[in-house]
Amino acid sequence: MFNLTGSEIMFLLIIGLVVLGPEKLPDAIRRVGRLYAELKRMSSGVQTDLRKVMDEPLKEMMNTTNSMKSLFSETAGQFQSAAKDAVDPNFVEYQSPTAVGLSKSSESLTQYELTKDEDDEEVAAPPIRRKKRIKPKLRQHR
Repeated sequence: MFNLTGSEIMFLLIIGLVVLGPEKLPDAIRRVGRLYAELKRMSSGVQTDLRKVMDEPLKEMMNTTNSMKSLFSETAGQFQSAAKDAVDPNFVEYQSPTAVGLSKSSESLTQYELTKDEDDEEVAAPPIRRKKRIKPKLRQHR
């Protein structure tokens, strides 16, 4: 409690011996020892009471913190899986109309490609037009 080292205790005993004398020094040491023990008991009681009072709010706060931590961990996992799906998309391989088994009459739709809508009905969709790639012209030096 006071953190006194051996040399400090010896210094205090010598001062007490000089001030009180050899007859009163043992009685004074006993009084100081009892006072120290009483202070220690009182501080221990205060610590025990304080722990009892703060125990329930601390447990409640820890439970709330743990529930928030699990919620954030769960949300982070969902974000990670969504990010993984965004980075690694699943591509569907192109199949030619003959591989799919379309008849020649449906192949006659040259300007539209057949797709399926939400009700699994074949619907004509406009073709995807690709832009022509323009090659940059190189300047010639004179």
